[in-house]
Amino acid sequence: MLRTAGRNVFKTKNVPKFQQVLSYTTDTNIPNQADVVVIGGGVAGCSLLYHLSKRGIKTVLLERAKITSGTTWHTSALCWRLRPGDADIRLSESTRKLLISLEQETGLNTGWINNGGLFIAKTEERLQEFKRLHTLGHFFNIESHVIDPSEAAKLSPILDPKKFKGALYSPGDGCTDPSMYCAALIKGANTRGGQIIENCPVNNILTDPTSGVRKIKAVETAKGTIETSCVVNAAGVWSTNIAQLVGLDLPIVPIKHAYVITDSIPEVKNTPNLRDHDGSTYMRIQGDCIYLGGYEANPEIIKDMPTDFQFSLFDLDKNIFEVHLKNAADIAPVFERVGIKSDICGAEAFTPDHKPIMGEDPRLGGFYYSCGYNSLGINLSGGCAEQLAIWISEGRPEIPMFTYDIRRFMPNLRSDRAWITETTQECYAKNFGIVFPHDQPLAGRNHKIGPFHEALVASGAVMEQAQGWERPGYFIKDRTAPVQAYDWYGCYGHVNNEDKRYEHELEGDYTFGFSKHHDLIGEEANAARNNVALFDLSYFTKMYLSGPDAEEAADWLFTTDTGKEPGRVVYTCSLNSKGGVEADVTVTPLQEGVGTLDDPMLKGKGYYIVAGGTTGYQTVSHFKKEIGKKNFKAVISDITDKLGVLSIQGPKSRALLQTITETPITDERFPPGMSHIIQINGHVCRAMRISFIGELGYELHVPVASCGPVYKKVMEAGRGFELKHAGFRALYSLSLEKGYHLWNRDVRMDDNPVEANLQMICRKEGQYLGKQHVEKLKQHGVKKKRVFFTLEDRVAIYGLETIWRDDTSVGFLRRGDWGYNLNCSIGTGFVEHPKGQILTDEFLKSGNYYIEVLGMRYPATLFFKSPFDPKNRRLLGQYD
Repeated sequence: MLRTAGRNVFKTKNVPKFQQVLSYTTDTNIPNQADVVVIGGGVAGCSLLYHLSKRGIKTVLLERAKITSGTTWHTSALCWRLRPGDADIRLSESTRKLLISLEQETGLNTGWINNGGLFIAKTEERLQEFKRLHTLGHFFNIESHVIDPSEAAKLSPILDPKKFKGALYSPGDGCTDPSMYCAALIKGANTRGGQIIENCPVNNILTDPTSGVRKIKAVETAKGTIETSCVVNAAGVWSTNIAQLVGLDLPIVPIKHAYVITDSIPEVKNTPNLRDHDGSTYMRIQGDCIYLGGYEANPEIIKDMPTDFQFSLFDLDKNIFEVHLKNAADIAPVFERVGIKSDICGAEAFTPDHKPIMGEDPRLGGFYYSCGYNSLGINLSGGCAEQLAIWISEGRPEIPMFTYDIRRFMPNLRSDRAWITETTQECYAKNFGIVFPHDQPLAGRNHKIGPFHEALVASGAVMEQAQGWERPGYFIKDRTAPVQAYDWYGCYGHVNNEDKRYEHELEGDYTFGFSKHHDLIGEEANAARNNVALFDLSYFTKMYLSGPDAEEAADWLFTTDTGKEPGRVVYTCSLNSKGGVEADVTVTPLQEGVGTLDDPMLKGKGYYIVAGGTTGYQTVSHFKKEIGKKNFKAVISDITDKLGVLSIQGPKSRALLQTITETPITDERFPPGMSHIIQINGHVCRAMRISFIGELGYELHVPVASCGPVYKKVMEAGRGFELKHAGFRALYSLSLEKGYHLWNRDVRMDDNPVEANLQMICRKEGQYLGKQHVEKLKQHGVKKKRVFFTLEDRVAIYGLETIWRDDTSVGFLRRGDWGYNLNCSIGTGFVEHPKGQILTDEFLKSGNYYIEVLGMRYPATLFFKSPFDPKNRRLLGQYD
């Protein structure tokens, strides 16, 4: 039971006695104008004020009460860097560096304590996860050590070494004091002209719709109005309220999160902070006490967050928290006897994917976000604020921030509170869960299903979730595994699902080795390589570009020459102003059609554009923004929901397709990269000869009303060809084997096409967005280069493995998989010169390469391009 040493000194809606409330207001008068107005005086707002002011941007921070009075003041403020993503690591490392440099800059102690961090592993799978983090840390120069239980117990004497298998020790980690940290940020901002106005709630945000795109105009407060073109919503658990002022939805859920403070435990002084992810607990060492917190399966969700909740706490529900004490006692027996002198139960803002919400809202120019930090506000604050300051001032951040960008959520997801609540609850409950490469959520499923969904599930499809869409991952035989309605893990009065078929399938992927479904996926991949396979690509984003200036817009947006004959499909990048790859799509010029969904009636030239599904809304938003900036009279129309896509791939794809249409499917009529309107089973659709996997293949883009009859006809004809269903697991393996890439994984917005080996689709003639940066690298060379690796040893790789050249780390894999045709592990990543010099082919070829997997280095062979079908004979249908 929870043992309380004394009375609970923290009462709801009272200022804790240890909290000294200071005034940080720099000027009681509201300025008439500001470059940027930041709403919210927590660590996100204070850090952004500092970084914007550092860049010479006139910034005003408005706080409805007092600085840090919302969530920041009571956070446990742990700082650690080894996380399953390179952007997360870089952002966390930036915060650590800021905590150290701020004291030197301002003379104020930030409260930084470098006592290190210990990650406890109770299972072999958890230890493997920590080895992955340890491996990735090499490239970012983050010291860590995988140690045995006895070594961990020496570092932290309260641990029982018999209760766990090992640990990851990161000596550079630590913790800070949130109030001291914010005070230093504020002083640093003040010296550069940054302004803070406390006790100044925002009443309204004014917008200007006259340009055709809504833009920020001004902020109204009780103390006056500030004219500005940029507002940042950093209001924490109240961010949804601020978004509603401008008519926008925000996928944030306030949840009660708690920790307790123990009585004195002398032996913990100067020991590392602890994280027991298997027990869902964390322990911050504070002097001779421990702050113990955790993430339970049944957190209390706050439906209506009080607006007058400053320096306030909720009463702790001991029945909910008790599990954390029990789990803590399992690895640290001291918790069986130590008293609890106080508890902290506050509100934190959580999101559906446990990532913050940042960037400019695509539906309101100049309205940015820095909120939803999922209890990681301190840890990410310095890095996120630095990137957001660059984002605001230069148009895009320096590092890839898609997983933080508000544009990862489609509008229909942002407005669905039921979806937001259940997905956020599951992310909270699984916060410390092992991040397996192919793990799938149970919450928020079947939100968006494609036109072939029921038929595919009946055929054994095991579905995956991507951007709210259900898509086939792979297919099982002689059984089905439909996704069930979310049962909330039996919490809140819900009954656990009795049908566990889908969950049992997921268990086969709970590994960092080869999946139990490896051979099934291989059968699908081999069917596409050797016979014929059918993929459902309906979740891909489909859109039309039309209008009087559509041709000018296409010239500006796309690196490839899109001035081709109607029906000719071209693959192209679209860049940002810094020359980074913002999207990659296929573009098909169209002539005036008959007015159907797949053959629209256009006035002038138009284009049919297809983008990836997971990042599709970001792509649409990018196009719309750039068209608006150039004042083109052109329109992007998203028709994703109106068309299904079937992809028939493999040596027999042409023969199969010919049996179901009267249109000649010949090289003359359908050369590679050509599309035509055809009829199948009496229904019109657009057929494209393109392949995402490097084979002879065709895509059928079908109006939703015709999807059933067309699918039926394909399957009937397919029996004569032994047609096999295939899912995205096979698709991605095949695409990587061919050397193709996925945007935001293999190639991202911080990669130039020249660095990514995509210079061949960047035209010399005319101008396009970001072209000057492409030409510069063509002329002067690159300091990083995308390459391809094969491994001799049979070992599973998934991405994030370190690339070694001789004894020097030179990169990490962006993606890894098994190549079923090459019969080996394959991976792609960027190699950087260790001295920051220009890369040469001689340098790349001369080294001995190794890929580090779970702490072991395996010999690897580097290729500039994939060795699979280097002459593209299979794309041409040449299989002799």
